[in-house]
Amino acid sequence: MLTLPPIDLPGNVHHVKEDNPVYVTGADSYRMSWAAVIERTDPRWDGLTAGFIEEYRPTSTFGVAGIESQEHSLMWLGAADVIARFVANPVAVPWGELGEHGGYGDKWPNGDAWNAFIPHTTWNPGGQGVVTEYSFDDGNGSVVVYELLGRPALLSPGVREIGDGPVPVVTFHCTRCHYDGDHSDRYMSARPDDRRTVCRKARQHMRPGRCRGEEANARGDQMIAAVREVVGRPVTGSTKGLHAAWCQKRDLDSDGVMVSSSCAEVQAARTHTAQHQAAVAR
Repeated sequence: MLTLPPIDLPGNVHHVKEDNPVYVTGADSYRMSWAAVIERTDPRWDGLTAGFIEEYRPTSTFGVAGIESQEHSLMWLGAADVIARFVANPVAVPWGELGEHGGYGDKWPNGDAWNAFIPHTTWNPGGQGVVTEYSFDDGNGSVVVYELLGRPALLSPGVREIGDGPVPVVTFHCTRCHYDGDHSDRYMSARPDDRRTVCRKARQHMRPGRCRGEEANARGDQMIAAVREVVGRPVTGSTKGLHAAWCQKRDLDSDGVMVSSSCAEVQAARTHTAQHQAAVAR
């Protein structure tokens, strides 16, 4: 099994269904995240091939690879020698040969055997950084999907597999209305479907009427003012901007299970992304 280091795909374009603008059907660019040759003699053979329909089920040693974008994923299945050469010398993905000697299927394979076989992957190195960002047409704010180390929601997929301590988590935050991407929107970032789910939620937030910026901020400003009154630090003058300022300064808690997204987390993710880009440039 070859697991490749994460690389970014800046400026990538994703395509959606005409009748469902939050459902991504594909992307202009993909990266290969892992590749392997599965031998016919592998003791896991039955489990790894059981899910294929009869006409596509491998009968001899084959190559397989996991390919992904920020919001989509594909599995490649084909000639073992193509992937064997690439695994032995992973200099450049042989995209042309993959198309000639194999085929692509939507999403990575699932099931107990495949889930044990496929390594956990994150979008950013170390599972920290920006995944993607959606800007509002008026230029006022954006919805940012990002990864950080933390604790996923108790009911999110895969959470039973992890032990104590923080793991890569993917969530989203709106920098215009400061929607608290609820703690239930924090997923363990281990597979493309984890990130795709959060990206879909972020796209839903971008739909007309979903982001109530002024209304949400005014409500947040009142909440902060009320809290300050209780603790003996009453606000004098306008309360406007209190919620946004609080969002920028919130503490980061990688061990917190009930943590919500914040501008402070977005800034931390941007810092990690800048560090990744600087490391690549060196």
